[in-house]
Amino acid sequence: MIKRGILFIFIIFTFKGCTKDDICPPDTATTAKVVIAFSDFANPANAKNVNVLSVQTDYETSVEVISFENTKEIAIPLSTTSDTTKYKFIRTTYRTNDTLTNTDKVMFIYQRQDGYVNRACGFKTEYYNLDSKLEPEGNENWIKLVTVIRETVNDENSPHVTMLH
Repeated sequence: MIKRGILFIFIIFTFKGCTKDDICPPDTATTAKVVIAFSDFANPANAKNVNVLSVQTDYETSVEVISFENTKEIAIPLSTTSDTTKYKFIRTTYRTNDTLTNTDKVMFIYQRQDGYVNRACGFKTEYYNLDSKLEPEGNENWIKLVTVIRETVNDENSPHVTMLH
């Protein structure tokens, strides 16, 4: 009987310790990713797929962020601890007896502002004055132009950047 009483008290205190602030709801706004749309260089109003795309960080220890096939739009994270983020955008083209890869480097520059969301979700970072720099490679770039559409990154509802290729 005493063991059941102790177990009952333990269960009550276990569930009493949890509040709704302990779980971050999925619809709560947290740090947004930068949304990049790919468009046709010859006709920028037309979206254009990238057949095989890999995105990697461009630092000493490069990490693959994501890989896509036949995509017109991607969302990738910006650094929450630095005012710049460098990426390699690697396009792979398969031909009959050959595989061609072309890597372009893009740096995103911005200002950050951290804001408190709540106890469960912690903090989120919003990015302002977004700008981008494409590393020129002469005729070797597959990305021809990078244009910032929205300078504030605080949601993922529409593209922030367009890459023309």
